[in-house]
Amino acid sequence: MKKVWIIAKRELNAFFNSLTAYLIVILFLAFTGLFTWLFGSDVFLVGQASMSVFFAVSYWTLFFFVPAITMGMLAEEKRAGTIELLLTKSVTDYQVILGKFL
Repeated sequence: MKKVWIIAKRELNAFFNSLTAYLIVILFLAFTGLFTWLFGSDVFLVGQASMSVFFAVSYWTLFFFVPAITMGMLAEEKRAGTIELLLTKSVTDYQVILGKFL
């Protein structure tokens, strides 16, 4: 599990040093905010806010965003030619994918 955590920390550092991370965060907040407040609940009619709509919407938003980000990270490794270096270390394919997924 230590190898997975090392890969995950490396990917998080690389991800948040790029503009892509901030665009993904803005898109996530825009989608969840739009569907929560405009299409999801009647906050203004009921007079009470419910976070259950937000969590239902964020579940489906993350359902599509997280695999897309993971596939993008793997494609970037392959494009840069560093996937061979990563796979020659003593890690399994499962550990690499799980580290990038986290």
